[in-house]
Amino acid sequence: MCGPSPTVTRTTTDQILDKYLQAIGGAPQLAKLTSFTAKGTYEGYETFSMKVPFEIYANAPNQLTTVIHTQNGDSVNTFDGTRGWTAAADKLMRVLPLTGGDLEGAKMDAFLSFPARIKQDFQWRAGFPSVSIDDRSVQVIQNAVRGNAGTKLYFDSESGLLVRQVRYVDTAVGVIPTHIDYSDYRAVAGVKIPFHRVVTWTDGRSTIELTNVQPKHRYPAHRLATPRPPT
Repeated sequence: MCGPSPTVTRTTTDQILDKYLQAIGGAPQLAKLTSFTAKGTYEGYETFSMKVPFEIYANAPNQLTTVIHTQNGDSVNTFDGTRGWTAAADKLMRVLPLTGGDLEGAKMDAFLSFPARIKQDFQWRAGFPSVSIDDRSVQVIQNAVRGNAGTKLYFDSESGLLVRQVRYVDTAVGVIPTHIDYSDYRAVAGVKIPFHRVVTWTDGRSTIELTNVQPKHRYPAHRLATPRPPT
């Protein structure tokens, strides 16, 4: 005679995100962090694999600008809460509006800079098979709005911290994934921020190392507006 079937307990998206929000500081501390600037270095294909100065300007709840000071001029990416642009001196169109998966990616990066409302402002689904990153178990959720092409977030099962983002962009040659790995979390105004980030795509890789993050730091308003054409 068979006994009762064992109960399978599945971790919900709310449980995963609640653990993440608590791991990075908790709701009270997240509410206090309303803006920050950051400085560090960037190394990638557009810098000939050399380290160059890098800056972040961020404003809650979802505005974000990054600036790479390349050898050929500044490369600027901005999301103002609704729209996004990339501006670079080596582009044929100096200020290019972001669309599709590129815009969704910029939006996700902005929200992850101030993730207090990540549960309310996105629809997530869980239930993925367990996987590991660097021999550590992770839990996976996916933005349900875009189906199989939605952004996936990977959280360390033990610490609850976000360790990877995978997003997809439709191109003429198919759907291209981009991986962003997060590590070296440090507390800034009571909120843990990843100081090390590695971005990997089909034929490239870039590394961001933050060295200084200043909360509630004043900066010019134009930093979160449509980028100026670069020189």
